Amino acid sequence: MYKIMMFSGGVYKFNELKELTQDIGGFILQEMVMQMETMLHLAFPAEEEKVIRNKVKEIGGKLIELPLAGAEIMIVVPSLGRHHAVNPMCDVAEFLRRKGAITNMMGLSRGVGKRIAQMTVEEKRIIEECDAAVFIFGNFRECIEDKARLCEGLEIPYIIAGGPPELDIPHYVGNIGRRTERMKRKHEIESLEKMAEALRTELDVRRREIEEDPLATSPLFLKELIDMTIPPKPGEEFSTIIHLDGLRVKLEPGEEKIIRDIEIQNRKLSEICEIRKSLYEGYLLKILPEAETGSVF
Repeated sequence: MYKIMMFSGGVYKFNELKELTQDIGGFILQEMVMQMETMLHLAFPAEEEKVIRNKVKEIGGKLIELPLAGAEIMIVVPSLGRHHAVNPMCDVAEFLRRKGAITNMMGLSRGVGKRIAQMTVEEKRIIEECDAAVFIFGNFRECIEDKARLCEGLEIPYIIAGGPPELDIPHYVGNIGRRTERMKRKHEIESLEKMAEALRTELDVRRREIEEDPLATSPLFLKELIDMTIPPKPGEEFSTIIHLDGLRVKLEPGEEKIIRDIEIQNRKLSEICEIRKSLYEGYLLKILPEAETGSVF
């Protein structure tokens, strides 16, 4: 199992940290150098954390936990109108990004109305392309209880956020309702922390399920292989997004065949992955379990 953390520090000997990460079987997911400051997103075997921490201490940097790293999360509101979107939708998305997640935002086309709110089949499929979802349903108790039914059929982990402190519905986190200003006070940050922790717990359940039926290869290894085959374009961010059980890859026309023909130990990528066009963006690569594909390495 890999652990993903962020290194923050100066440029002094940071190349040694990169080399050490690769030597112990880890990956550099993201690198940003700004004059005399450096930021690295590192993925490494969990049992090697002490080795990484010792190196970071030696070069005078710090490690920051990213509990939601390696997951793409959809933030969903009933509509994109001012009374539903903006706050706290942006606060939630930004807070989850700081925890390592990649976030997308969606306003439902028919989500307005306590009793008539709907989620279309296409919207459900788009949401289920991500690893998890956060639904923000406002401040009114009855409205939240009625709209909670929209989430019942989802096949991915989800959290429902709303204004009332407590509600008797599954996966609910309170004190995150409609607001006219940013969430920046201490008690508001604590509510966001509680939401992120609840989401991490839901994702950990999914991670344990994957560990019980291991994937044919790691999404981290697959990302590195794809980035070597089709290098990211200059200035492009997140051309390859890591999921718990695969990747989202942004491709130009004609590049799909190149992806399908990538070889891993004399096996083509199309033999160990389900590859399909995303309804939202790019292509989705879902890595099949080793029980289906046999041993790759």
